[in-house]
Amino acid sequence: MRSLVTRALGVTAATSAVLLLALAIVLVVLDAREEARVSDEHARQTIAAVLTVTTDHDTVRAAIAGTSAGVEGRLAVYLPDGATIGVGTSTPELTDGLRVATSLEDTAIVVTTAPAEIVTGKLVLRIALLVLVTAVGAGLAVLVGRRMAHPALDAVRVLSDTAREIGLHDVNVRIKLTGPAELVTLAESINAAADRTGRLLAKEREMIADVSHRLRTPLTALRLDAESIGSGPVAERIRRAVTSMENDVDRIIQSVHQNSGEFGDRCDVSAVVRTRMVFWTAYAEDQGRICDVDLPYEPTPVALSTEGLSAVVDALMDNVFHHTPPSTEVGVAVVRHAGWITLVVDDAGPGVADPEAALLRGASGRGSTGLGLDIARAAVESTGGTIHIERGKLGGARIRLRFAEADSNHERESPRAWRLWGQRPQ
Repeated sequence: MRSLVTRALGVTAATSAVLLLALAIVLVVLDAREEARVSDEHARQTIAAVLTVTTDHDTVRAAIAGTSAGVEGRLAVYLPDGATIGVGTSTPELTDGLRVATSLEDTAIVVTTAPAEIVTGKLVLRIALLVLVTAVGAGLAVLVGRRMAHPALDAVRVLSDTAREIGLHDVNVRIKLTGPAELVTLAESINAAADRTGRLLAKEREMIADVSHRLRTPLTALRLDAESIGSGPVAERIRRAVTSMENDVDRIIQSVHQNSGEFGDRCDVSAVVRTRMVFWTAYAEDQGRICDVDLPYEPTPVALSTEGLSAVVDALMDNVFHHTPPSTEVGVAVVRHAGWITLVVDDAGPGVADPEAALLRGASGRGSTGLGLDIARAAVESTGGTIHIERGKLGGARIRLRFAEADSNHERESPRAWRLWGQRPQ
């Protein structure tokens, strides 16, 4: 934009400068011609004044030498006695000269035999000065124009950068613009459109997340019931159908989570875990599981939507119920420390044989798609945190999500915690 404005100012200034320079040169040339005419007329009048006093050849010759036309050899005097002084022609009666009466009967003629040179050093100097002044003036015009356009250019740059940021990275950004009224109006329109888009997408995510969570609850019950009906083709068909539906729900929840957090969403980890554990604790009681929940009373804010974090809790708890026998103990805890919020899910099951593979989407190695841990990994890493798979205090797997606390500053170049730990006892 700056280069475009500079080019436009340059072309405009150059065009104006050329037109003004041409006009100035024409005026200077006309002025030089008029000066030459006036000078020649003055020379003739001077010689005429001398002739009214005397026609002495030496005196007239000295007077001619004292004029510029005479020095240039363009002035001649035709005396009554037939003598010619200066550079003249042989037919003075045909010349257009100044006639001077030297006596009652005699007349002398003073003529300039050639026009004065217009293109002189003085004229060239004037034109050179005009060209120099025009060039300097055009340059100053461009600089002044850029200076005057600077606020508008800055406003356009801010508008462009912020609009790009809204479109590509963070639609929670809003344009704070001061500048021309037209750009301010455009910025307000973009902000209003971003607000409307944010509200629509938030409602869409909320609706999808709500439907997904509503589906997960009966699906979990169906899966538990399907596992208890024994073997056989009908039971196997029911289990496959339930698994397929669970995978579809996981994908829906994950797609909602990937788009969450873009509009300044945040939630309290403890509050979300407390809400979701109401459902999972009831199922734990139905299966005879001991379910221990340890939550702090202090705020534990993270930059995730409530729907996104709920999907994470459901995915982790679903893994526990899916991959551990009934009556297996499970523990859930949330800890806040030094700018980090840690969500820990322990179980007393067999543990995770290959933690690294478990974090790869579609490669859990335990008869599932692995989407649950992938949902958790994407969520925690979106806040700048890490996921850890360890051997827990209950003897089974420990899934530890280390979220960056909202509004805390963590240097990007600081070492990140290990994502994967060996399954050694704690």
